[in-house]
Amino acid sequence: MALFIPPIDPDTMEHQSEADFAKALLNHLPGGYIVMHSLPWLFPARDDIDAPAREGEADFLILHRQFGLMIVEVKGGEITLKGRTWYRHVKAGLKEIKDPVKQARRSLWALKKRITHICGERIADATVISMALGFPHCVFKDTPPADLPADAILTMDDLSSIEAGLARAFRAGGGGKRELSAEDFEAVRRALAPEFRIYEPLRVSVENNTETLTKLTRQQLQVLRGFDSNPRAVIEGVAGSGKTLLAMQRARSFAAKHRAVLFTCFNAELAKWLREELASDLVENGGKLAVWNFHRLASDLCKQAGVEFVVNQQNPSKWWDEIAPDLLAGAAMDLFPDGQPFDAVVIDEAQDFSPSWWDALDYVWDSTGPIWAFLDKAQSLRREPIDPPVRGAFKFSLGVNCRNTRRIVACANSATDNTSEPFELAPLGRPPKVITPPNPAAISGLVQQEIRSLLRDHRLQPQQIAIIGPSAKMKGPLANVSAVDDTSLVEDAAIWRQGKGILCSTARSFKGLEADVVILCDYSGLGPLFTQSDLYVALTRARSHLVIVVHDRASREKLDAAISAAIAEGSDA
Repeated sequence: MALFIPPIDPDTMEHQSEADFAKALLNHLPGGYIVMHSLPWLFPARDDIDAPAREGEADFLILHRQFGLMIVEVKGGEITLKGRTWYRHVKAGLKEIKDPVKQARRSLWALKKRITHICGERIADATVISMALGFPHCVFKDTPPADLPADAILTMDDLSSIEAGLARAFRAGGGGKRELSAEDFEAVRRALAPEFRIYEPLRVSVENNTETLTKLTRQQLQVLRGFDSNPRAVIEGVAGSGKTLLAMQRARSFAAKHRAVLFTCFNAELAKWLREELASDLVENGGKLAVWNFHRLASDLCKQAGVEFVVNQQNPSKWWDEIAPDLLAGAAMDLFPDGQPFDAVVIDEAQDFSPSWWDALDYVWDSTGPIWAFLDKAQSLRREPIDPPVRGAFKFSLGVNCRNTRRIVACANSATDNTSEPFELAPLGRPPKVITPPNPAAISGLVQQEIRSLLRDHRLQPQQIAIIGPSAKMKGPLANVSAVDDTSLVEDAAIWRQGKGILCSTARSFKGLEADVVILCDYSGLGPLFTQSDLYVALTRARSHLVIVVHDRASREKLDAAISAAIAEGSDA
């Protein structure tokens, strides 16, 4: 049976002639044909752009891979052509009607233009478009119209063998000489019967989510302002609980009361972002804040003191834990013989500070002075993070996530065995999207396809999207991809924030930062180079939407429970 788009019911058709022709198609036309009834068309006027668009309607379109496309104009009753005028016989005599050949020809050219516009000239030229007239209530005699061959006229005698009649009409119009490929046939079908959908771009929900989550974060910070009177505090909070924003707020508060304040952290990219956000308060700009990650603090002070500072690349972690702190201490004693240069200190990512780092900080900061330390043990890069050795500290826990949508929180909790709670008023959000490539070689293409969709279909900006992987870009599936269409892939977060590309980073480099949309790329399970803490970081960096590209099906199966938890989060909504 032929495919009808949309399905038709002849009993509901306005004109009996079209209903009878449709019944013949339904009853006798086999598979391989696509039939469209009463297809409207519209295209701009040819010469005058201010003129109204030309419009019309084709009674029937019949599409076949071997024959091409046929427009069938159907007329009921007894029809007569005199000279160049068409008439229908009515009780009062002859009634002039529209020229059905001209009607069909207008549809032919309109639809050919549509196919050319949507599919391109190659497919349009390969598609033979012909036309026919259908007279289901009449038989044909006499001479056919000059602009229509006799074989393109279908009468009541053709209804019981409609396929043969259509084949005859197709051939009269030049069809049947070459077959469309399956891809070209589908392209023509979509051009004539598009799957039109009005959808909400992700950008709309992202903007709404961002506004709501920003309000929730401000509320959380307002509550915590009540603890400002405590000069020494240790704040332990889950991902997205506002720790870094509170740390910034506390650094500014200390700067208002003290001569010099050190704000330090572990992650270099986080330190860069903090310097951008606190630019007007930096020492070099006339303020009181010195913002460095610990590595930069140690290397810069050693450079100032003329202390040789060469990292052991064979075992850098051990060198940073055991050698760098001693070098920092020695440099500080040379540079500041009269006492430590900082009166107060704020430490973010304190879970990543080794015991020796805390000892080294005593050489640049008066250890009896004000200090606030912020940490999340679930994000620790060390197997067993230590509690910050801050004596007499007020301790407070932040267990509510106000950065991520509730579904992202549910996914991250399930995948990493965490117990973070989403803010009660946080938006639900979309479930994370999971992509499982058929093989590793397909990852790059699928990620690029996802990026195109986010930029083009969902109207997002490059600075709203970050790609996080277990390894750096040069070692991952996007190593040979410098741009997706006209959008660059960058590895510098500062350039990314300026909107000059989509960021490619690692979970460890991106720790402390966030993006509206995160693509976790090339995930292949946990191991020494991508631990549960890395997964927790990666899954909680996305404010509104998370895409996970899972390297293999085994890893996908382990994520299924997390995805199910995210979907179930909205089951009571």
